[in-house]
Amino acid sequence: MLKAPVKNPYEVLVVIKSNINDDDLDKNIDQIESAIKNYGGNIIKSDEPVRKRFTHMIKGFKEGYYVSILFNSPSEVPNMLKRTLSISDDVIRYTIVKRESRK
Repeated sequence: MLKAPVKNPYEVLVVIKSNINDDDLDKNIDQIESAIKNYGGNIIKSDEPVRKRFTHMIKGFKEGYYVSILFNSPSEVPNMLKRTLSISDDVIRYTIVKRESRK
């Protein structure tokens, strides 16, 4: 009998360029969530984007939209998601962390 893959809890924080319109922002968030789902993860919670000012310039920008997404996935999904985020033109920065599982 096949075992279901172990799904670990993760959080991804993405900073998206501030010079895009609301439709493009929503499209970027949908693409990130779709990538997680397509790679075998499931979304637990996705926070509304928040526009924040940076303390210093990042890639020529003074501010950006912060988006936090909590998800469960097999352990190989974060690396696949990193590749997807790194080639996105609208993503300025991102980080993916493994969260503590609650038992």
